[in-house]
Amino acid sequence: MPVNIIHTSLKRYELGSSTLPNLVQAEGYKGFKTRNEVLEKALKELKGEEVADDISNLPKVKAGKYLEPAILNLFSHDLKEICDQQKATFKINVPDQGYFFKVKGGKIGSSLDAKIKFSKEISLVDHNNATHKLSGEGNVEIKNFSGAAIDPVPLYQNFQQQSQLLTTGSKYSLLVRLVKGWELQWFVSYPDKKIQQLLIDAATDFWFRVDGIMNGKDYWYPPEDTKEASRLIIGNGILNAVNMDGNNELQKLVDDYKSANAAIKASDEIKNISSKRMKEIMGENEVVKCNDVEIRHTTMERVKTKVIKLEGPPLKYRRFSVKQSET
Repeated sequence: MPVNIIHTSLKRYELGSSTLPNLVQAEGYKGFKTRNEVLEKALKELKGEEVADDISNLPKVKAGKYLEPAILNLFSHDLKEICDQQKATFKINVPDQGYFFKVKGGKIGSSLDAKIKFSKEISLVDHNNATHKLSGEGNVEIKNFSGAAIDPVPLYQNFQQQSQLLTTGSKYSLLVRLVKGWELQWFVSYPDKKIQQLLIDAATDFWFRVDGIMNGKDYWYPPEDTKEASRLIIGNGILNAVNMDGNNELQKLVDDYKSANAAIKASDEIKNISSKRMKEIMGENEVVKCNDVEIRHTTMERVKTKVIKLEGPPLKYRRFSVKQSET
């Protein structure tokens, strides 16, 4: 089974279905990258600058690519038995093209792991024990899944599949995942207009920001944390203090920051005093139980290293922890 190697390119104003979910803003949801990180990558590509490939070389991603054909074959084997019982057939192929949906300023693109087509309508029960009536052509997304077998489909994955459904116009999408190398699961999803509109809006806004920044405008997304704020907000080099006495919001934030610092300092002091006294009470005992809590003050060894292994006995150190007992 050949592996699909068609990719979208931010340089061609194509926002891939695996990248787009990072741009979606939803309560309780966080992508793998911040929106500004995606924006920075696009700008570098458009300017012809080198962009580090920080994902494709990860061991998990590499393993997933190599395992895709095997997972697809496992699924085909199980699906054939199901279709044989219903006197139906199916065909699976790996597309050699990308699929696109045009938005204002650019495109949403997707590269499918596979497409599937049934000879007639079949009944397929998914891992959620829901029965689906499937017919015609649909998408297949393959995942080498390292989570637990009981884990639901992540929202990020749902966004990716909805993006693929949008670009292909397919009626359904099959997510096939191999859980920790032994349990094969599949899930069925259908086009969701509400989610797809979120994706369209996110992509439209993204390309608007790209073009704006390319034309010298400050169209960056609001920073997602203080570290990103330091990276995006460039100082003017002037160290004379600017008077902002009348800014009530700034004063409140200063008060909150100072209160948080004081609370952290007090918390650290309490932890220091209590852990010191616990160690004194435990004495030479490395593990003790107190009601439903296990307290550990264990002796560990660490080999001396400095690029190469150094001669001499290992360095000894103590590790301290307090946690709920498992029994």
